[in-house]
Amino acid sequence: MDVGRLVARAARLYPEREAVVCGPVRRTLREVDARANRVANGLAALGLRRGDRVALLLKNCAEYMELDFGLAKGGFVRVALNARLAAGDHRVTLEDADVRAVVHSGDFADGAEVLRGEFPAIRHWIRVGGGDGYEHWLAAQQAAAPSVANAPDDLHSLFYTSGTTGKPKGVMHTHRVIARVATNLLLDGFTIDRQDRVLLLQPLSHGSGFFMLPAFMRGACSVILDRFDPAEVVGTCARERITFVKLIPTMLIKLLEGTRAVARDLGAVRAIMYGASPMPVEKLREAMDRFGPVFVQIYGQAEAPVTITVLPPEDHRPQGTADEVRRLASAGRPFLSVDVQVLDGNGEAVAPGEPGEVVVRSGHVMAGYWRRPELTLEVLRDGAVHTRDMATVDERGYIYLLGRRDEMIISGGFNIAPREVEEVLHRHAAVSEAAVIGVPDSTWGEAVHACVALRPGATASEAELLEFCKAALGFRRPKAITFLPDLPKNPYGKVLRQELRKLLGARVVPGAGS
Repeated sequence: MDVGRLVARAARLYPEREAVVCGPVRRTLREVDARANRVANGLAALGLRRGDRVALLLKNCAEYMELDFGLAKGGFVRVALNARLAAGDHRVTLEDADVRAVVHSGDFADGAEVLRGEFPAIRHWIRVGGGDGYEHWLAAQQAAAPSVANAPDDLHSLFYTSGTTGKPKGVMHTHRVIARVATNLLLDGFTIDRQDRVLLLQPLSHGSGFFMLPAFMRGACSVILDRFDPAEVVGTCARERITFVKLIPTMLIKLLEGTRAVARDLGAVRAIMYGASPMPVEKLREAMDRFGPVFVQIYGQAEAPVTITVLPPEDHRPQGTADEVRRLASAGRPFLSVDVQVLDGNGEAVAPGEPGEVVVRSGHVMAGYWRRPELTLEVLRDGAVHTRDMATVDERGYIYLLGRRDEMIISGGFNIAPREVEEVLHRHAAVSEAAVIGVPDSTWGEAVHACVALRPGATASEAELLEFCKAALGFRRPKAITFLPDLPKNPYGKVLRQELRKLLGARVVPGAGS
C-alpha cells in the first residue's frame, strides 16, 4: 500500500491524538499530516520530481516524522544519512544515490556548506533549526494532500548499510516493504493502540525510524530523544508515561549499569523491545530481574528490515523448563507473514542443531541493491534474501544466531561460532561487553581471541577469565584476552570486529593452541 495513504488514513481516524514529542515540541496526527503535505508540495514546487532522491541529515527531532512522511506522500525517495557518521561517509552516499536535495539540521550547517561546494548538482539545501527559515518555507506551501499515487513497488527509500565490511550499499525499500514492516510489527511484538506512548532511542535514520509509521497508524505517540542517556531515559519514562521502549542491547546494558541507584520500576512501561544485535543471555536475565517480564526481541537486517523473527514476552522464561530457558539465547521464531529457513551449502534445510545460513522469503524483503545488479543476484535469489547470517534451528522452529558467515572461526578444522564464546564470557560478573575474533595461529590456523570491557569498578585478570571459560567451552575457549575500556562500535551500536582485528594487528599467536 502507498505509505502516504496510510499516513492520511491515520490522521483522519485519530486527528487530535498526540503523534510526536521531542523536547518542547508536541504535534498531533492532524498537524503532522498537514506538515507532511506541505513538505511534499514544497519539494515539488522547487522542481523535484517523483523518484528524485532527497537526503536527510538530521539529529533526532520532531521534524523527522513530517519529513519522512512528506517524502513518501510526494513520491520522493528518502536517503537517510546518519548524523553520527563522518563527512566522508556522507560524500560516498550523496554521490552513489545521485541525491537532488538535502534537508539538514542547523547543527550541520558548516558541514553542509562544505558538501554544497563539492556537489554543485545538488541545487537545494534546506536547513531545519538554527533559525526560522524552515518554518517560513513550510508555511508558504499548500497543506492539501499532493495528487500523487504511489504503486506498491515504487521506491520509497534507499537504506545504506553501515559499511563495516566495505563500501556502503544502498538497499532499495519500496512502499510495499515499508508498509509490510509496519503491519508485521503491529501483528507481532509491537502490539500497541492509541493509548500507547513509544520511546525511540536509536537514530531515526536507522532502527527507530521504522517504528514511527506503525505507531502513527495506531494513533499512538512517538516520544523521541535526541541522544541516549540512562538517567534521561528513566526521567522521560516517568514524565511522558511511556508504555513501550525500543532500544538496542548496548543501550539496555548501559541502562542496567547506569541506573543501579534508580528505582527498579520504569513507571508505566509494559514492553521493552531490543534488537539489531544479539543480547547476551546473562545480561538479559539481569534486565528481567530489574524490570520484569516486559521484553521482546526482534531480528532483521537491512535487506529484510526489522521483522524476520520475534521472541515475545511469553518466550522470555528464565525460570521455565530447560528448553524454555535455552530459548533466551534464540532470536525467536518467524513473524506470521515471513518464511525463514536455515539452509546448508547445497540449499537444503539443515537438521535441528546443525549450522546453516538464514534465508528469508517475505513481502518485506528488499527490491535489490541500488545500481549494483551483480551483488543483488548474489543475495536475492528467486525472491529470497540469503542473509549471510549463520544459525541453527531447533525442533520448534526457534532460530539461534551464530554470527555472520565471514565471522566464523575455523580452528583445527572445527567451526567455532563467536556468540557461543561471548555468551560464556558474559556470565562472568565483571564482564560488561565481550567480542571474539579469530587470529592467525601457527598450529591451528586460527585461534579464538577475546576482547573484553569490564563493568565500571570491576576487576578480572586474563588468567581468571580464561579459567572461567575452560569448563564450559573446552577447545573453543579463548587462547588470549585483550582488555579495552569499551568495544569499538558503529553508529548503530554494532561491534566493529574489523576494528578489533586492526587493534590486535592480526598478530600470529605462536603455539597458542598447544
